This record gives sequence, C-alpha cells and structure tokens, in this order.
Amino acid sequence: MRLNLLSGDTAIKSAIVALLVGGVAAASCTFNPGPAGSAQQPSGSSGPGYGGSGILGVANSNGHAGTGANPTGAGGSGVGQPGLDGDNCGLQNYGLQNVPPDLLIVEDKSGSMGNDFTDTKCMRGAVCMTKWAAMVPGIEMVVTATDSTIRWGLKYFANNGTCGVTDGATVPIAAMNAGPITTSLNATQPGGSTPTRVAINSAVAYLQTVADPNPKFILLATDGEPNCAPGAATDADDSAGAVAAVTAAAAAGFPVFVVGVGNVAPAVATLNMLADAGGKPQTGAMHYYPVGSTDELVSVLKTIGGMIASCSFGLGQVPPDPTNVGVYANGNTAMKIPKDPTHVNGWDYGAGMKSVVLYGAACDAVKAGTTKTIQAAFGCPGVPIP
Repeated sequence: MRLNLLSGDTAIKSAIVALLVGGVAAASCTFNPGPAGSAQQPSGSSGPGYGGSGILGVANSNGHAGTGANPTGAGGSGVGQPGLDGDNCGLQNYGLQNVPPDLLIVEDKSGSMGNDFTDTKCMRGAVCMTKWAAMVPGIEMVVTATDSTIRWGLKYFANNGTCGVTDGATVPIAAMNAGPITTSLNATQPGGSTPTRVAINSAVAYLQTVADPNPKFILLATDGEPNCAPGAATDADDSAGAVAAVTAAAAAGFPVFVVGVGNVAPAVATLNMLADAGGKPQTGAMHYYPVGSTDELVSVLKTIGGMIASCSFGLGQVPPDPTNVGVYANGNTAMKIPKDPTHVNGWDYGAGMKSVVLYGAACDAVKAGTTKTIQAAFGCPGVPIP
C-alpha cells in the first residue's frame, strides 16, 4: 500500500506517520508508535482520492469527505490530504501511544534534613516540624496526583550515614510508582552527609540504563552546601564538584531542576550555580526553587511537572531520506511546520532521527491544544515532498 501526498497534479510518494496528540496532559506530549495494524492504524478505502476510514479521516483532493473517527473535511479541491494507493516505500502507518516523561527525584536525606526549616535542631519531646517530615507528604501528594502522566523514580543521598551513595535508584523509574515511593519515604529517616557530586553522577549512570524513549529529567532536592569532597574531610566543601556533576548531567541529556529546602542562606550562591548548570533555572534572584513548607513543595513540584511537558513525537524508525521529510499540523499540508535546527520555532530531529521535536510557537500550539494532531510525511529518496 502506498501513501500519496497530492500537490496539484503531482502525486508524491511518501509514507505518513500520523502522530496523534489528542488531549495534551500537563506532563507530556511525547508519543511512540504502537504496533502496525493496531486499532488506531488507518484502514480506509484503497482507491485514489478517497479519505481513509482511520484516525484522520480528512478530505482529499477529489472532494470526498473522510469517514474516520475524526472527519475534518466535507469535500475539498486543490491540494488534498493523504490518500491510500499502491506501494509505500516500505513503511507503515502506526497507531500512537502517549509516552510520559521520566523524572528521577534525587533526595537529600542528610542529617540536617532532621532539623526544622530554620535549620534548628529539633529537641527531644518538643513540637517541631522537620524538613524531612514536611517533604515526605508533599512528594507523596504530587506523585500520587501525577501517577499516570509522569514516570517517577526516587534516589537518596547519602546512603551509609556518611558520604556513601549506592548505585541505581531506591525506587526505579516506572509507571504508577506512587505506592512504592510512598512506602520508601515512610520507611526512611535522615542521616549522613551531603555528597551531591556523587549522587548526581550516580543518577546519570542509572538513567543511562533506562532504555525507554521517554524524555528524562532529574529533580535535585537539597538543604545545603555539598560536601564530601574527594580526598578531604567529610565536611569539606564540594560545591565545584557538584556544579561540574550537574553540568555533565545536563550535557548528557538529563536536565536538572534544583529545589532548595529550608533556610539555605549560606548555600544560595551554590544552589544558583547548580540551577544554572542544570539548564532549568528560574528567573530572578533565586535561580533554584526555594521551598519552606509542604504547600510550597507541592506548588513547586506541580510547576516542574508542567515544565517537563514535551513536544517530542516518536517516528518509530529513521526516515528513508532524512532530508526529505515534512511535518504538518492538524493533518493539513497547508500547515507545514518549518525545520529549524536553531530550535527557535519549528521542528528538528530528536536522538537518532527516530523522533520529531517541536520548538517555540509550534510546541506552544500543541500544549495549548490548538494543534490536535501532528503528521510526518516521509518522502521516497529522490522524490521531494511539498
């Protein structure tokens, strides 16, 4: 079966991957192809000039309305929409599936997290809300509320009462992870130092083993200066090492959000540098996200959850001619999105040329719901598409 993109009288051989946006969740617009022949795969009439009976169901150049689940054309003329006819360059149409982002919390559980938000040690028997006690319900609340839209994971530092950090994640990234994360948080108490450098390096090593195609992020939550500098005393400052680790994480494709918990006055400069290095700073004097209560943590986590909404669409495979691809909004060849390697406004390839990523106004339209669907048209080698 061939998918033709018709422009005037010229039939352009191409393969169309219908990228279904649907309702845009706050967490992600990332999609991955489902199996060929799935329920979402167009299966319409094979004659030239007839709208398919699949998802798009759009009008075609001969003026026949589509008959699919979401018909948008009542007959048209001139430049038509993709019809179905003949060979298709070896590609297929795919139904698509929403792929939420992966977000790994790298949580400081150093001994100072057992102090109150002024960093005063809680005296035995006194009524005192510790930073740790305030963080736990906030994380649980947001993770539970976003369980179906964000794939959460959890990693602590330190793990051995001093400067040690174990490999991997305490709760590996997975779908519907609220239960395991809640159980882990309630079974954990603060203690140890703040080996931020080692924790971030370990988090990156773990994320590099997570083979799913989802966009990946790190959320670093800490209440003070990094210490545990290699070859020095446990409390030796390691701010430079922590900044270098966060810089490397962002360069490896894992942007880092930085949350400062409680009274972090001595660490403001370091936290600002960490936030800048992670590639996701706030504007203003505090580049990191300050948190002084459970409610503030909930608000910050919700903000970050909205920010990691992506505009990345999986193609399933590398196009037969990567220089001969068109990307269109709402199944309309008149709404072609320009290719923009500068990432200001348009599209560019994601990793391995197996996805299309939208930037600027093109991405904003997806998040706002103005753009309902995205199509990628794969031109056959030597046959340019419009």
